[in-house]
Amino acid sequence: MSPIQTEKQQNALNLMGELDVHSLNDLWRTQDTLLSNVNHIDVSRVTRVDSSGLATLVYFCNQYNLKLIGISSQLQTLIELYDLQTVINQ
Repeated sequence: MSPIQTEKQQNALNLMGELDVHSLNDLWRTQDTLLSNVNHIDVSRVTRVDSSGLATLVYFCNQYNLKLIGISSQLQTLIELYDLQTVINQ
């Protein structure tokens, strides 16, 4: 259980590590700061996502009008299993 790491670069928020129920508190607490002036979230270095992590990504995409980039095949499968292709801006 390690916290998700974040790195802002220009108009992108890069996420690194595991995005799960144990690592979401910091993201939720700092979302306004993290997501200001951001137009996409790079998830290419996320190693694991559970359903709460996916729900967070869905919320961020819709609330802040963001796109996800760097979607792994495992995350894509989770998106498809929950039928969220049209909900998440890709």
